Amino acid sequence: MSDERYVDAPPAGAEGWREVWREDRRYRGAGFVQSLLQNVFRRGLAPERDRQRDFNLATLDLIRELRAAIDDLRSDLRRDFEALQRDVRSADEGLARELGQLIPISARRNDALIAALDQKIETLAVRMRDAVNPVVASSPSSPARANDLTYRRLEDGLRGSAAEIRDAMRHYADLAVTHQPAIDLGCGRGEFLELCREAKIEALGFDTNERSVADLRKRGFEVALAGIPECFSSMAAGSIGSLLAAHVVEHLPVNDLFALFREAARVLRPGGLLMIETPNAESLLVSASEFWRDPTHLAPRHPAALTLLGREHGFDVVEARAVHPFPEGTRLPSGDPSTRAIVDLLNDRLFGAQDLRVVLRKV
Repeated sequence: MSDERYVDAPPAGAEGWREVWREDRRYRGAGFVQSLLQNVFRRGLAPERDRQRDFNLATLDLIRELRAAIDDLRSDLRRDFEALQRDVRSADEGLARELGQLIPISARRNDALIAALDQKIETLAVRMRDAVNPVVASSPSSPARANDLTYRRLEDGLRGSAAEIRDAMRHYADLAVTHQPAIDLGCGRGEFLELCREAKIEALGFDTNERSVADLRKRGFEVALAGIPECFSSMAAGSIGSLLAAHVVEHLPVNDLFALFREAARVLRPGGLLMIETPNAESLLVSASEFWRDPTHLAPRHPAALTLLGREHGFDVVEARAVHPFPEGTRLPSGDPSTRAIVDLLNDRLFGAQDLRVVLRKV
């Protein structure tokens, strides 16, 4: 017989056994007697051997199929686990993004709540001071005093907190450091005077609201009860370093507006500054809506008019620009890049910054 019918050692692995059983390979006989016995019994045992071979081959096929099924299951589990890992990473990243967005929003909301609480406390303190401070000029029961108290409530409700106004006034206080003494026309709640006192700037305030004047005097500020142009009567020509008119010109009739520029040109020394802040007339949201929340406003003042009046009275324009933008959420979304230029133009016109800053220098 051919040597291919025999094996000398057990095969390795299931596939090796499959080959042995399919080809009916056997071990070599150990001698003549064993070979004789095998030949005698082979024919009688052949059917059982064939059944055993078929059973063994079927078992191996089942094992192979089971192994393939296990491999498929392992691959499916691996893919599912990888997908789960990706989902977990994606969820973690999404959660991190959400938290990254929510934390600043929460912080801003908390800041807003604290600011609102501070403003309420501040308003309550102002009302208490209004009730107990002595009257400056008129009698306690005069209509003028009642109107002054009403305007103080409007000022508290419409102009924002004292901290916000202090931030807005800081630019002018920085300019006033090298332009003293400083005069605050329409000093209101005194935020600019507070900054001047902290910076050791010589400053004097004027206001037509006697409750504001009484409050500021109680707090130790030098303040007089007078409006424009009467407040200039005590000032010598060329004696003042800077004049601030913050949210004043929109309250003035035209003749008083002209008088402001005329008197400023007289009392300011060469190089002195006339600093004006007023609602931004070039913003449609301001001039069509926000401006009219205050019933004492007469008219928005356009930057072209203010700079023209300044030049007519011998001033150079140092600065004329819109400041204090509205929150970003107020603006139209840019969207498609092809329309961005148009949207930006509309945003600048409709939702321009809230205030106009004009700084003029006397030549």
